[in-house]
Amino acid sequence: MKKIFFVVFLVLMLSVTVTAKLVYWHTQEEESRQQVIAQIIESFTIETGIEVDVVAIEENEMFSRLAAASAAETLPDLIEAGAETILGLGADGLLDTAIPTRFIKNGGDFYNGATRFVITPTGDEYFAVPYHGWVQGIWYRKDWFEKAGLAEPTTWEAIMEAAKYFHDPQNGMYGIVLGKANDAYAEQVFTIFALSNGARIFDKEGNVIVNSPEMKEVLQYYKDLGEYSAPGHTYWQQARELFLAGKTPMMFYSTYVMDDLALAEIQTQYISDFDPELVENTEFAPMMTHSRSSSFGQVLSLAVVKSSENKLDVLKFLDFVFEPDNYIKYIHMAPGGMLPTRSSIAESEEFLNDPKGIYRRYGADKIKAIIYGMENIEKFGYVEGRVFPEMGKISGAFTIGNGIVMMFDNDATPDQVLTFWREDIRKLIGR
Repeated sequence: MKKIFFVVFLVLMLSVTVTAKLVYWHTQEEESRQQVIAQIIESFTIETGIEVDVVAIEENEMFSRLAAASAAETLPDLIEAGAETILGLGADGLLDTAIPTRFIKNGGDFYNGATRFVITPTGDEYFAVPYHGWVQGIWYRKDWFEKAGLAEPTTWEAIMEAAKYFHDPQNGMYGIVLGKANDAYAEQVFTIFALSNGARIFDKEGNVIVNSPEMKEVLQYYKDLGEYSAPGHTYWQQARELFLAGKTPMMFYSTYVMDDLALAEIQTQYISDFDPELVENTEFAPMMTHSRSSSFGQVLSLAVVKSSENKLDVLKFLDFVFEPDNYIKYIHMAPGGMLPTRSSIAESEEFLNDPKGIYRRYGADKIKAIIYGMENIEKFGYVEGRVFPEMGKISGAFTIGNGIVMMFDNDATPDQVLTFWREDIRKLIGR
C-alpha cells in the first residue's frame, strides 16, 4: 500500500515540535488485545525509533478521562475512540482535522459508511481516521424461532411476540435482554428502537426534538418490552452469558460476539459444554423496522489531538498501523468485532483467513454482508447528512441511560423521562 503522507505537506502544513514519546489512549482493555497492541507498538519503535506510551481506558470512562486531561493540559497525542467521543472532542475544538483529512483522501478506499461518522459539520474535513467498526442488532436462536413458528425479530411486533412467548422466569428463561443501566450499552440498544420509529434528538436544523410523540412511543414500548427482559441493570455481559447458556432467545449485541458463538474456549467460560451447532442455529438481524427501517453500529477512529507537539511522529504511526500486515494483525484481535474500514483489506484473503478460523465458520459471503452493513448504520448525532457533534456530550453524560434507569427503577413515565432528557440536554449543550 502506498505511503499516504508527504514530507512537503508536513513541512508546509504542520508546525511540529518532536518530543521523546507519543502518548496513545485506546479502549482495548482485554489483556490478550493489549498484548497484540504491544507487539505492534514494539515493531513500530524498532522501525522508526519512536517510543509510544500506551494507555488502555474503559469505554465508559473515556470521555470523563479526556475531559480531566484537557483541563489539566495533559491530553494524549492520539486517541482511539467511538464516534460519540470523537464528536464531543471535535465540538470542543480539541482535534486536529488537517491530518485525518489528508490521510483519508490519500487513502482512497475508506468506506463512506465509516468516514461519515468522523466528518466535520462543514462537510469538507474529518475529525479522525476510521480504524475499525462493528454492526449491532439482535442475535437470535433461529432453530427456536422456526420450531415455534415465530417471525424473525426485525419488527416491534415480532420482537414483542417472541419475548412474550419465550419468557418463563420461574424456569430461568427470559424473553429478551435489554440495556437497563446508565451506560453506553443502554443507549446503543435504545437507539435502534428510536430510529426505527423516526424518533431523534435533533432535527436537520439542529433543534432539540427529543420530547416528541415518536420518542414517547418508543419509551412506552421499551418499558413494556422490559417486562419480558432479564431483571436488574442488565448490560452486554448479562446478554452474552444468558444467550450462550440458552436462557434467552434474543440478545442485542455487536458483531464482537461472533467468536463467542464459534469458539469452544470462549463458550465454555460461561457454559459447561461447547455447542458446535450454535453458529448454525444463530441468526443475526441487524435491521429493525417500525415506522421506518434502521440499523445501529459503531466506528472507532484514530483522532489526533490539536495540541500535540508530535504530529510528525503521529503521521508515521498512522501510516504504520494501516500497513496491511499490521492492520490485519490488529483487527484479527477480535474477528467480527473489528471490521475493516478500508475496502482493500475487507476484500483480501489475508483478512478472511483469521488465525482462529472464525470467518471460515461463518463464510466469506456472510462476513462481507456484515461489513457492508456499516454503510447503513444510523446514529442520533447524524441527521440527513448533517453532523451534530454536541451528541458526544450527551452520550458522555449517559443521559439516555440515566432516563432508562429512572423508568425501570423508579417506574418513571415516558413523559417524566422526556422532561428529564430535555432539561439535561439543555444543561449539557446550552439549548
